[in-house]
Amino acid sequence: MNSTKPPHVPKNFLNVIKILLLQSQIFGLITFNCNEKKFQRSKTRTLYSVSLIITYASLIVYSIYKIAIIDEPLSIYKTTDTLLLLVNGCYVCTMWACAIMNQDNLIAFLVKITDFDNQMPSHTIANIREHTRKRILTGMLIRYPVLILLITFLLIAALMNLKNHELVADAMGYILMVINSVACHQITELVLMLKARFHILNQQLKTIVVYFKNNVRTVYKSPKNQFLALSKVCALHHHLTKMVKLFNEVFGVVLLLMFGASFVAIVLAFFYCSGALQSTKIRWINLFWALFSCVSFVLDTIYVCDVCYETIEEAKKAGELIHKIESDDHDMRDEIEMFSLQIANEQVEFNAAGFFPVNFSLLFSIIGGVTTYIIILIQLSATLSDNT
Repeated sequence: MNSTKPPHVPKNFLNVIKILLLQSQIFGLITFNCNEKKFQRSKTRTLYSVSLIITYASLIVYSIYKIAIIDEPLSIYKTTDTLLLLVNGCYVCTMWACAIMNQDNLIAFLVKITDFDNQMPSHTIANIREHTRKRILTGMLIRYPVLILLITFLLIAALMNLKNHELVADAMGYILMVINSVACHQITELVLMLKARFHILNQQLKTIVVYFKNNVRTVYKSPKNQFLALSKVCALHHHLTKMVKLFNEVFGVVLLLMFGASFVAIVLAFFYCSGALQSTKIRWINLFWALFSCVSFVLDTIYVCDVCYETIEEAKKAGELIHKIESDDHDMRDEIEMFSLQIANEQVEFNAAGFFPVNFSLLFSIIGGVTTYIIILIQLSATLSDNT
């Protein structure tokens, strides 16, 4: 049986994303190796992800059991905690399972990035890669200290028994917070790589627009090099559009569960805040615990939506720029028309497994949903309290 030869990628590209891939490997989010100039499947990393799934699922079940035996006057708190643990387990375990199932598509995505880079001037790509490397490092230097501070405070509050939870159940929430942040970092960096490359194409289109604006004599007969440049941009834009679809195949389910888990965590955090404020004696440490427990989820949700929205807007700019090209040359007009139809028929959109697009409209939907469910939970808790 013939084995598939691992795709080769430039070493300088590997050096740029190596630290991002290493982070993802540690947390089980990718199951392949990146050695020298190639990506290669790894049975060891696959087994590692499987073991993480089994271990984490077992801890979730144990945490639910511990929550069930706690003597809690209001059953709604036990119900909400159990719900959060179930969503937590489904999200994290599914994310690891998707990493195993979609490893080939993720490798193909990274290889397609290098295919695009090979068509661009080396100095342009070198600048983008250096910027990407610095951005990845900066993201880590910001994320990990913030997570450490948040988890330290939450852990101190739990150890002081200021919450009616077992420590193991709280630990599941801390793990979710870290893994969600790492997944967000991985996803946003890959999307930003696409955005940078859409920006390169838009810069080339702007150059073509300026050329025809400054050379009126070329309106009726375009130079061949300008026609070829536009044709190349058209082909590469199509290449990036297909990469967006491939990205949705790899991360669509993960994004769906990411926003679902974040939504549940935010709703319950604000519900606990309302409960703390309604008590006869406000325990401010409990109030701050509830607020801080959802900070990372709120920030990650906003950041993912912002990055996806900005990338979509960058991709749409091409449609505006091509119609600014002032040329009556038949070949040029045909190429512009074909490019325009291509953009119209293959719209760039990041989505969560096809359920909803990832942009700022999603944020408004989440805000509306959070408000609605908080009111429902407050009314339900008041009813249960009266019946107790």
